[in-house]
Amino acid sequence: MIKTYFASTDIIQKTDEDYLKEMLSPDLKSRLAGLKRDEDKSLLLTTSVLLTRVLCENGHENYKVCDLQYSKTGRPFFPNSKFDFNISHTGNLVAIGYSKDSRVGIDIERIIDVDFSDFENIFSKEIWNNIYSSDDKIRKFYHYWTLLESAVKADGRGLSLTSSGCIKIKKDMALIEGKRWYFYHNDACTAISCCITSDKDKEIVNFEELNSLF
Repeated sequence: MIKTYFASTDIIQKTDEDYLKEMLSPDLKSRLAGLKRDEDKSLLLTTSVLLTRVLCENGHENYKVCDLQYSKTGRPFFPNSKFDFNISHTGNLVAIGYSKDSRVGIDIERIIDVDFSDFENIFSKEIWNNIYSSDDKIRKFYHYWTLLESAVKADGRGLSLTSSGCIKIKKDMALIEGKRWYFYHNDACTAISCCITSDKDKEIVNFEELNSLF
């Protein structure tokens, strides 16, 4: 099972910022100090709060956000943990995908106008045909973009893979160097495109929106 949690930055507005900062690792504190926009600071703090909630709800109280580490490609992880999680954000919304027994990737994107020419080398001709033949071309583009992003985030090597030609998108999966990644879309919100990717087929995916800290 994959659990997916959503929260907006509104949930931290009435909480003391110094208290929230204490949750952060030295790396995240340094990153926070380097942010100039209040919106970016709120996203980082909200992500920390949301991840703390995820850990507590799933029996991982011994893991703390201050222990969070990052791979060379920026994928967050906890050393020696047996569970997996992935983080995405767009606008003022943060999402975390979590699983005890599978590798996961998540991507959420606000659906806004996009210049397709900036991405023409990303997808195959077949995918572009599907996009251009759709009644809602923008949403269909984000359908495939979030699929691609979540797959490379699950893989862990990042978007550099898109230029290598090793990613193939099929009807119900993405193939990265032959490894199968199965995807699950949640299009309940018309303004957001969301895709969860897992290395296991026929996963149960739950979605939960949080409106309070704890």
